[in-house]
Amino acid sequence: RALKQSNPHLKTLISVGGWDYSTYFSDVASTGARREAFAQSCLDFLLEHGFDGVDLDWEYPVSGGLSGNTNRPQDKQNFTLLLKAIREKLNLQEKKDGRRYYLTIAGGAGAGYLKKIEPAAVSGLVDYIFVMGYDMHGPWDTYADLNAPLYRPLESSPQAKNSVYDSLTAYLSSGVPVKKLVLGMPFYGYVYEGVESRNNGLYSTFTTAKSIGYDTLRSKYLNNPAYKVFRHDKAQVPYLYGNGAFLTYEDPRSIADKVSLANSLGLAGVGAWELSQDSSGALLKSAYERLHA
Repeated sequence: RALKQSNPHLKTLISVGGWDYSTYFSDVASTGARREAFAQSCLDFLLEHGFDGVDLDWEYPVSGGLSGNTNRPQDKQNFTLLLKAIREKLNLQEKKDGRRYYLTIAGGAGAGYLKKIEPAAVSGLVDYIFVMGYDMHGPWDTYADLNAPLYRPLESSPQAKNSVYDSLTAYLSSGVPVKKLVLGMPFYGYVYEGVESRNNGLYSTFTTAKSIGYDTLRSKYLNNPAYKVFRHDKAQVPYLYGNGAFLTYEDPRSIADKVSLANSLGLAGVGAWELSQDSSGALLKSAYERLHA
């Protein structure tokens, strides 16, 4: 709130859900009474604390997400109804105090997610959809792979392939207006341990894997001569190999390339998960400069 006082154009939203906290969304959305109660609680909270809207991050309707989440086939329709309940509350409040209130969602990357929601109906209710253009591969896979390839690699690989471009075009093909889309970019990567040297670790089996923020990667790996930097020409992302480890990550160049794609498609903008992983601001600066080039 103090930051908003010195930056009057800044808008802040509460984000509800996420990977760890989507357990009961299916239950919340399952009846009209529950949707009404949830929508009212969102409005009460943002008014009490001076926020400008609500971001709903249900990971995920129908299926997927953290083990133990409740899921229903009806989530597809109930997701739309839950957003409608929140939108109606925000619209009424706008008429009362003359302020604009925002409703956004975080959306999964890929056509699979879009089959679990009603894209055209959802986009008619929200101001923006933050497309999570990352986690296309990670520790849950069998093979080390790229976190957020901009374009789909052409070579054969042992597991399914996806890309940022594929994800965005899937949204557009499903009826979502381009100006409702914000491209989310990762300020983190993954380090896979116990990989083979063949193909510099890419598409290798591994023993352990974990996420790694750009700050840590830069301080521990990029200046370490034991690790060699590579760049996948088609995917337009860098990766490292050394000491039996494969690291997929972003650098200022790959971030700029992603922003260029967002600009060329006419998207509303770009975003990142998340700022504390780039305390130097190197990735953020690259995104900002290319966005306004």
